[in-house]
Amino acid sequence: MKTLVVGFGHPLRRDDGVGLWVARRLEGLPGVEVVTAQALVPELIPKIATSDLAIFVDARVGAGPVRWERLRPGPEPSLLHSFSPKGLLSWAQRLFGRVPEAWLVTVPARDLSFGEGFSRPTLRAAQGLVGRLMAYLGGGRT
Repeated sequence: MKTLVVGFGHPLRRDDGVGLWVARRLEGLPGVEVVTAQALVPELIPKIATSDLAIFVDARVGAGPVRWERLRPGPEPSLLHSFSPKGLLSWAQRLFGRVPEAWLVTVPARDLSFGEGFSRPTLRAAQGLVGRLMAYLGGGRT
């Protein structure tokens, strides 16, 4: 099983970089390809289309738990400067006729000011998510 983990966000906007941080901690797991970027780009489409599972990790403004949202392709893919996870899935379906199981996982973010490092609640949520993903992805799945 091939899994693609896409962490995105801005590393110099404190909590907004949490998707990058989570994804980087999954590098080296067997069968897992990690991609990090500030924005979702069309170059991801072939990687998505050839994966069995795609997990997008991003920050979400506000408090609360980590949220998991099952993704399906959006209605009609658009050509914009940046893409959404649903838009990338739409393009994968349109160009390759294939879409993997896909999830958007969002980590609550409270501090989006300029700088590095995470607020304490965001760091705790991200650490818990990394543990959960490592157990699932590295847990002997085939």
